[in-house]
Amino acid sequence: MRVILEARIREESVDEAKAFFQKVIPGARHYEGCLYSDLFQNENEPTSLLMVEDWESQDHHKKYLAWCTKSGMLHELVGFLSGPPKLSYYHILNF
Repeated sequence: MRVILEARIREESVDEAKAFFQKVIPGARHYEGCLYSDLFQNENEPTSLLMVEDWESQDHHKKYLAWCTKSGMLHELVGFLSGPPKLSYYHILNF
């Protein structure tokens, strides 16, 4: 299961948001069911960040999101955003 989080960051918060992700992504990588997690920054639009993750299942990711909510991590992330993030789930098409 590929999970894509598209986030627009307030211009004045880009460096702080990148530091936040640098702190939290290693924990995500060790969370049960996480196979891959990384952050990308748009070369032409530095306020556009893309988090790409692979999870064993959508349920594993939802458990991780519940933990992020309970820990206050999502609340901290929202403070950097200039608008609502977009979260999408993708299944691999095996051709």
